[in-house]
Amino acid sequence: MEFIQSLDYQILSFIVESVRSNFLTPIMLFITRLGDGGIVWLILAAICLVKKKTRPCGAAMLLSLVIGLLIGNLTIKPLVARPRPFLTYPELTNLVAQGGYSFPSAHAMSSFAAATVFYLFSRKHGHAAYGIPALILAALIALSRLYVCVHYPSDVLCGTLLGIVIAIISVWLITRSNAFRKNMQEDVPHEK
Repeated sequence: MEFIQSLDYQILSFIVESVRSNFLTPIMLFITRLGDGGIVWLILAAICLVKKKTRPCGAAMLLSLVIGLLIGNLTIKPLVARPRPFLTYPELTNLVAQGGYSFPSAHAMSSFAAATVFYLFSRKHGHAAYGIPALILAALIALSRLYVCVHYPSDVLCGTLLGIVIAIISVWLITRSNAFRKNMQEDVPHEK
């Protein structure tokens, strides 16, 4: 654990000292705000829910966000109780106010959960290219959390991995429930 903490610190120090710039800072602040409350992903899910063809994708995105909230924010964060980097190392100045605990990154988790769902459904319907911008946005949101110094790299990595796993589970659950519902409708005799 000491090795990971040391590596986390070295990476964040490098970002603060060598990557931050007057040009990048407003861009990264905008990107990190896109992930606040999962709003960009909730909007995308709502858009998907409008059309019948994309409704399962929207449902799986919402499910992934709820699972992420329950597992990440309400379970893992309080159990691990890892302080934010700027609290442990005052020289790592944060660019946004952020309360709560650091591990795992909820921004990374929710972004990758929703974006992976969107990508998987896009790919399933022969439009994988539609899902790639969502994955790129998720990666940018995750990286922005390092830039603004409210997460350690290991927080972001674990949040990303958790998000991907949650997405796969959500897609499986929604696909399975839709197949079950379809089979039930086919098996029920219709009255004339």
